[in-house]
Amino acid sequence: MKRILSLAFFSFAASFLMSCEKEEVEPLLTGTTASDARAISCLNYSYFNKQSGMVDFGKARGEVVLVGFVEGLTMQEKQQLLGRFPHFQGIEGEVAMDSGVITVVRLSTGTNCSDVEKLLVKLVKEPSISFAHPFFEENPADPEAPMTGLSNEFMVSIEGSGTLQELEQFIAETNTKIVFSFSDEIHVLSADKNSAGSILDICTKFNQQAFVTSAEPNLVYSFPALASGGVTYETVKGKNQNAYKRNK
Repeated sequence: MKRILSLAFFSFAASFLMSCEKEEVEPLLTGTTASDARAISCLNYSYFNKQSGMVDFGKARGEVVLVGFVEGLTMQEKQQLLGRFPHFQGIEGEVAMDSGVITVVRLSTGTNCSDVEKLLVKLVKEPSISFAHPFFEENPADPEAPMTGLSNEFMVSIEGSGTLQELEQFIAETNTKIVFSFSDEIHVLSADKNSAGSILDICTKFNQQAFVTSAEPNLVYSFPALASGGVTYETVKGKNQNAYKRNK
């Protein structure tokens, strides 16, 4: 009798485990592909701004990323390094920043946000790369709005809130640096893979300091193709503007 009960229990347990396993390997909704599932689980990029609260950029876009190389690398050396990654299609151009040059990297068709996230992690492990950041998905509310991406720079204001000494101390703590100053109270800083967090994490940390009035990332803007067939990338810092234009 005990043997019969044991066999019955084993049969029930095996049936239960098989049912659980099936639920784990088939979690997708009808009509949802594995690629869609990966895209759904992608990171949502955001940071806290003291003036406006949480700022949400959405998920990473698949077509293009922004990469910062160490100084001294030739374009050929950049091509060779990036060519080791399967999603790499080509270097589209460069954007001049106060902290240096950012390389605009075009990815292969079909690259999604999940692929981009994995690629960014691999890129920053390269000794020759100081940072790698995404562009973000289009704004469905404004389809004509330019595509935006993260640079390695952010602007910090301490107007009426703190001192330069306090700012310099926190810069040392976060391993960031001042690359340009509009005045004693408004500065452009940069962060890289050795800083105390991602560029958006850093902006949040600065906004959480009592002596900081505001901190926000400097974005790179990609405008739609012009009538001449060009593609323009721009980054705007206050009233200063740097731009790169590529003709197809």
